[in-house]
Amino acid sequence: MIPIGDEPSEGGTPYVNYALIAANVLAFVFVQGMGTGPDFEASMVRYAYVPTEASLFTSCTSMFMHASWMHLLGNMLFLWIFGDNVEARLGRVGYLAAYLATGLFAGVAHGLSDVSSAIPSLGASGAISGVQGMYLVAFPRNRVKLLVFFYFVVRVIRVPALGIMLFWFVLNDLLPTVLARGGSMGGGVAHMAHIGGFVSGILLLFLMRSAVQAVAPPGRAAGASGWGIDAGGSVWGNSRGPQRWDGGGRGGFFGGGSRVDRTSSFSTPIEVLSVDEQILALWRSGRFSEGAAALAAALRAGARVVLPEPEFLRLSSRLYDEAHYDDAKAAFTAYLRQHPTGTGPAVAAFALGMIASRRDGDVSTARSFLRIAERGHPDPASRAIATRELDRLR
Repeated sequence: MIPIGDEPSEGGTPYVNYALIAANVLAFVFVQGMGTGPDFEASMVRYAYVPTEASLFTSCTSMFMHASWMHLLGNMLFLWIFGDNVEARLGRVGYLAAYLATGLFAGVAHGLSDVSSAIPSLGASGAISGVQGMYLVAFPRNRVKLLVFFYFVVRVIRVPALGIMLFWFVLNDLLPTVLARGGSMGGGVAHMAHIGGFVSGILLLFLMRSAVQAVAPPGRAAGASGWGIDAGGSVWGNSRGPQRWDGGGRGGFFGGGSRVDRTSSFSTPIEVLSVDEQILALWRSGRFSEGAAALAAALRAGARVVLPEPEFLRLSSRLYDEAHYDDAKAAFTAYLRQHPTGTGPAVAAFALGMIASRRDGDVSTARSFLRIAERGHPDPASRAIATRELDRLR
C-alpha cells in the first residue's frame, strides 16, 4: 500500500515544499556521499542528533540527513504528497516555520524518551510527521490515493485522509512504542520522534488557526482530466499532470475539510438561503459536486447567479472536470460576464476553447478562446496545451 497522491489539492506552486525536498536530496548526495563512504560516516558524526550530545545545531541538521536512498525517497514521497496543501494553508513563511518547529519538537520527544542514548538519529520523518498532523487537522475530508497490491492485482483506491492518517500513526508508531514499553527506537525507527512530530503538528495548527486564512489561488490540484483525448485537457495543468479544482478555500480555516449537512458554514438551513448562498454553502462545506450541480441547475433554470470570483471559477471548473460540458459552457460564460478581468478569464477561455475544439468542432470559436488562454493562462503547461491545440486546428 503506497500513497501516490491526494485530492483535492489547493494553492499555487509550493515553492517552500520544493525547496525542502531539494535540500534533503542535495544534502544526501553532496554532504552524505549518497549514503556510503567516508563522507557518510563524517556526516553522521557532525550532523546526526545524539541524545547524550544534543544541541540545537544537530537538531536542525539531522532533519536533512538520511540513512539510505530508500529512507530518503520514502520521506520525500510523503512530503511531496502532503506538504503542498499545508503550505497553501499556512503560507510560505508559516509553512517553513511550522515544518522546522515540528521537526525540532520531534527531536526533543526522541531525546527525552531516552536521554542516555548515544545512538545517532537522522531523517526528515519527524518533521514530515508534523506535516501529516497539520494536514489531518486542515484536510480531514480530503482523499488520499493509495496504490494497493494484492497478489497480481494492482489497484488505486481513495480513502479519507482522517482514517488513513490515524491508521498509519497507530500502526506504524503508537503500537510499536507501546509494545516496546515506551522505547524510543524500534527496528531502527525513532518512533517517539514520529509521535512527537505528529502530535506537535496537530497542536500547532490548532494554535495557529486564528492567524491563518484559508486561501487557494489558482494553480495546483489533483484529479483525472475530463478529456480522455489529451492528458492535459483539464482546466488547470502543470508538469505533474492533469489537474482540477476540487476544493473551496475561502470558507474558513478548515476550508473544504469540514462538511455540514443541510446547513451552511454559519448554521443557517440551506432551504432558507438564496440560490447564490445555497451554492456557496454547499461548496464551502465540502460538498463540491453538489455545489457545482446546484450552479448548473440554477443556470439551466434561467436564474442570474452572482458569486465571488474564485468560487465561481472553481465551481465552473468542477463541472468541466466532471465532463458536464454543456453546464460548464454556461457556467464559464456567466462567469466571464461577471468577472471579465484578471487571470480567471484566461482559465475560462481555455475550457471553452477545448470544448469548442474537441467536442463541438467549432474551429472559429475554439481559436478565439484558445488564443486568449495561450496569452494569459496562469499555468505554463496549460498555455502549452492551448498552443498545441491551436497548431492542431491550423
